[in-house]
Parts: sequence; C-alpha cells; structure tokens
Amino acid sequence: MKVVYSSKVMQYLLEKDNKQISITDNLENEIECPRCHEIMTLCSDFDLLYYKCEECNLPLYTAQSSNY
Repeated sequence: MKVVYSSKVMQYLLEKDNKQISITDNLENEIECPRCHEIMTLCSDFDLLYYKCEECNLPLYTAQSSNY
C-alpha cells in the first residue's frame, strides 16, 4: 500500500487481484477541538480512525464508511 499526502487529501493506492485500486480520503490531519479550541490530531487504532485533543484528551471518532 502506498499513501500519498497532499494538502487535505489522502490517496491510497492498493493492489488487489493484480488490479490497482485508488481510494481518496479527505480527512484533515489536525482539527480544532470543540471543547478547548486547541489542536486535535488524527490517530489510528488498528481499523479505527479518531481525533484526540492534545490538551483535554477529548476523543472524536470518525464514522465508518459502508462503501468498502
């Protein structure tokens, strides 16, 4: 798997059955915390993506897409 990062768009290039599949995702790497207005960083927990605030430790979980 190859990950290409540009500005606000992540593009994943996967190979499945000798075919190349491109998946584009527009998740931000950092967002503003709704509680304390500090920076929240995108984190990964195996198959789960979430944002976690560096100051107040508030977690915000992303919704899973049913397309995959």
